[in-house]
Amino acid sequence: MRTAINLVLALSLVLGTSAFAEIPDPREMTFAEQQFTPPATERFVLDNGMVVHFLPATEPPVITVEVLFHAGTLYEPKKTVGVFELMATAMRTAGAGERGPTQMDSDLEALAASISSSAGDEQVSFSMRSLAEDFGQCLGLLRDILLEPAFDSAVLARETSNKRDWILRQNDNPGSVTRRVYYQTVYADHPYANYATLESIDRIDRDLVLERHRRFIRPDNCILAVAGAISLEDLQTHLDQAFGEWQADGSPLPKMQEWTGFGSEPGVYYAEKDINQANFRFGHLCLDHKHPDRHAFEVMNFALGGSGFTSRLTKQVRTTAGLAYSVGSWHYNRAHAGTFFGYCQTRADQFGKALNMMLDIVAEVHGKGITQEELDLAHSSLTASYVFNYTTPARIVNAKAQLEFSGFPEDQLERDLEGLKAVTLEDCRRVAREHLDPDKVIIVVTGKRDMFDSQLEDLGKVTVVDMEIK
Repeated sequence: MRTAINLVLALSLVLGTSAFAEIPDPREMTFAEQQFTPPATERFVLDNGMVVHFLPATEPPVITVEVLFHAGTLYEPKKTVGVFELMATAMRTAGAGERGPTQMDSDLEALAASISSSAGDEQVSFSMRSLAEDFGQCLGLLRDILLEPAFDSAVLARETSNKRDWILRQNDNPGSVTRRVYYQTVYADHPYANYATLESIDRIDRDLVLERHRRFIRPDNCILAVAGAISLEDLQTHLDQAFGEWQADGSPLPKMQEWTGFGSEPGVYYAEKDINQANFRFGHLCLDHKHPDRHAFEVMNFALGGSGFTSRLTKQVRTTAGLAYSVGSWHYNRAHAGTFFGYCQTRADQFGKALNMMLDIVAEVHGKGITQEELDLAHSSLTASYVFNYTTPARIVNAKAQLEFSGFPEDQLERDLEGLKAVTLEDCRRVAREHLDPDKVIIVVTGKRDMFDSQLEDLGKVTVVDMEIK
């Protein structure tokens, strides 16, 4: 027995030595250039104006549907912010067609299917997932939710109460406070700054919800993305059966209002909270989602603070100086105007050190740009990971539908990858010079100023944020 064990060990050593000898040095490894050619989706338009993107898939035997409507905060006056969120939630939870709220849940559970809803700044969306064999039944449930929501008064009251409770708790988490106050400050009088309040929720009643549903949930304001185990012919048949009688009323499509001149003055905006930590963000308005410099800015920011532990901010502020629990930077390219910001969570008595170090790093990148080594890492990381965003038919078709929804060309996925590949070192240095502005940042900090290691007044004009929940 011992002889056999010794023989196995000897063979393992020989094979192991041979195997390890063949492993190349990771620093010398090279990889083929990343190629990305997503399959084309089938696009067609129903007679009622509903746009459909479709991508078939044989496995697994599942079908997914994503439904997008132009709606949301950008279409709503500040005084009634929250109505689209309540509408979307109640469409799913308050019953539809001949089914009451509990019956809808029971029917979906019996079919092992799911339907969910959400509302944001620019869209209201619904997601459905079902077995292929039950697709017709599930699509009928989705049809009832979209076309014939019951908006049961008792359920609406419950959802309104839930939203009020959430608003009353919105100051509990310091990170959430910092995020909210930053957007409210940097966007000022733009709807991107609007959050539901107790006052806005109290102005919403069932009649208003019904009116928003009538104006916005309509076939000529809708894009569907469908992926899964079904043929194009069968899909068209099911869609005609479910939505063929759904017609637009001929009224003009809702439009966003025009906003200009938004944005607050640079300075310090202080949200008081009795904690021994400091949460802060600093930043300014930046590129919108179609700006030609957005790819170069993404690569530059990857090196600055967007790549986690390989970024300058993390390596210098967290790893080397030990001044942060979490730290980084982000660029949020939105339709009207994006924003760039740095963020950090640290001890209250290290707030000033961490903030000033981060501002210095941003100023250095603003003045000198990033290095060739940082560019190479950003290129390889961003392009190598890009395709993993689109690994399934559902992800691809949803992305194609979202591109059309946002006004991009059909081949934008390929264009984005090529845009990232084409970024040069000079591009990164130029966008840092032109689009980073460390001298004009808005600084939002949440914490207890008596515990800070720096006086807020040394950082600029201080505005104390009203934390009362109204």
